[in-house]
Amino acid sequence: MTKDNKIINNSDLMPSAKYNQGNNRIGLLISTVAVVVMLSLSSPAKAAADSVSSSTYKSLTEIQEQIGNNQLEEAYIELKALHQEVDIETIDEALVLQMLGYTEMSRNNYDEAIIYLKRSLSLGLLPESVKYNVGYMVAQLYAAQEKFTEALVFAKEWFTTIKEPTAAQYIFMANIFAQTQNYKDAIPYTEKAIAMTPEPKENWYQLLIASNFEVKQYSAAAAALSSAISYWPENSNYWEQLASVYMILEENTKGLATLQLAWKSGVLDKETSVKSMVQLAITQGIPEHAARLIVMAMEQNILPEDADYLATLANAWVAAKEYTPAITAFEKLAEVTEESEPYLNIANLYVEKAQWQPAELALNKALSGELEEPGKAWLVMGITMTEQKKFGEGLAAFRKARAFSYSEGQANNWLEYAADLQRQHNWITRNKAANDTATQ
Repeated sequence: MTKDNKIINNSDLMPSAKYNQGNNRIGLLISTVAVVVMLSLSSPAKAAADSVSSSTYKSLTEIQEQIGNNQLEEAYIELKALHQEVDIETIDEALVLQMLGYTEMSRNNYDEAIIYLKRSLSLGLLPESVKYNVGYMVAQLYAAQEKFTEALVFAKEWFTTIKEPTAAQYIFMANIFAQTQNYKDAIPYTEKAIAMTPEPKENWYQLLIASNFEVKQYSAAAAALSSAISYWPENSNYWEQLASVYMILEENTKGLATLQLAWKSGVLDKETSVKSMVQLAITQGIPEHAARLIVMAMEQNILPEDADYLATLANAWVAAKEYTPAITAFEKLAEVTEESEPYLNIANLYVEKAQWQPAELALNKALSGELEEPGKAWLVMGITMTEQKKFGEGLAAFRKARAFSYSEGQANNWLEYAADLQRQHNWITRNKAANDTATQ
């Protein structure tokens, strides 16, 4: 099967690389609380205790308590007033702006929070550890607003300051890179997060798989999918995606084996999955396997007994030279479609088996309805009747077949041949009759 005929489109098989806004906003709120507690005053102000004025330190400590009590409106009013009192371009102003940013962030006023935090950073007076954590918060706020290009600027600078990044921090960077379509850069961050975690999260794998697809690293995508299957074998999407990747790589045997293993494990229960297996089995030259898959899937009500699947089933049996089940499938197809064409196929199969009377019956059914090419049916009828030594009916059938341009040539040849057979048959019959009379 070619790449153009792969069982699942790239857009379908690829897990989304989209930044999970719901989960990340929840994470942002959690981290907001943590940062407010850790960074507002208890750490930054003390880190700058030699520089910050005692009055500002006292005011910020009181405001910190208001924030801890969720008195955000009161804290905001106090901070705005305090900002008017402190000297500009001092550590006092930097800390007040920082606290204003956290307060606005807690009130879900992200645009205002970003403005305050960036102003705090721009003063260049915050302690190093605080400065980069503030930068991280700005990156998170931009990400929450889907302003990923801006988020990346702050996130990259923040990440370089971390001595031992956590898996979550690696994933944060990977998400930002993916959202700015820097998929190649997202991959190593995701791989690192997965490698350092005993039980990686499923959406980390989805991000890795998606990124590999985006940069067309299909072998790497296959490896990631195989690893994901080891953690979540019950997820049929991963099995289907892995089979699809193998088909893109033109490794159809592996693709079929993947789907077969999933089938035997009881994971695949969708029509598209079974259809993929059937297509691959036919492509790989094992039509009998494809036919048996269809039969089992129909018995389990995974595949409907409709015209398309019955036709595929019948043709798979024909390709496998299993004519008896093929005839049964064509009979079912005729019943479902109420068409005559399947009976012509049945007749051809009986002809292959040299079973002339059943072939004649099937042809009568075929010719009683509408056929796309009735001349072919009359041609087969002529052969069937001639083989039964019904020469008159056979010749009549060949003459009817001769009326159609597509069967005219063959019909003329068969007419001559059948006429010769009839003459031979008549001569043998006459001689036998004469000999019988002579011996009496």
